[in-house]
Amino acid sequence: MPLLPFLKNKHSAKININLVPKDPFFETALGKILRWSLSVGRYIVIFTELMVILSFVARFSLDRQLTNLNDSVHQKQITIESYGDLEEKVRLIQAKSDQYQQIEQLVNITDVFPALTKITPASIQLDELIIKPTQVSMSGKSLSQESLNMLINNFQISANFFNIAVDKIEAGNNQDPGFTFRITADTKEPTQLR
Repeated sequence: MPLLPFLKNKHSAKININLVPKDPFFETALGKILRWSLSVGRYIVIFTELMVILSFVARFSLDRQLTNLNDSVHQKQITIESYGDLEEKVRLIQAKSDQYQQIEQLVNITDVFPALTKITPASIQLDELIIKPTQVSMSGKSLSQESLNMLINNFQISANFFNIAVDKIEAGNNQDPGFTFRITADTKEPTQLR
């Protein structure tokens, strides 16, 4: 039988006894600031340490990405350098092709002069003659309608000129008799044009 049966059914209350005396310093403004800084300061230190650890771990990932990127750049650089010789060959072929086209144009231009001499009547006076690689344009004056008709007909029946266009024909007056004209023609067939 217990010694105190009447206490058995009753709940006992918790009693906290603090025998450490309160320091009056912590009741001052400076003491309150110190207590606050100590309690908040430990959280700041823990947060800072977590950030240092996270940045240290992230550095490994970033170093790996940097290594992979450098390897990729190096591989692409090797690939580009391997095509360097091909690029030089292509540039050389382009330069030769450009030179050939220029020579071909010069040959075409020099072939146009004898053809124009054959089809132009003696009574035609040319004011302007423009010869391009694929086109001839001339403007001038004809003293008679017959010589102008002969020039236009000669252009049309010539095998050297195509797409003949008479851009202008104007009759003169009493002080300046004759006809002024402007004719344009292609020197290559349309299928051969580039």
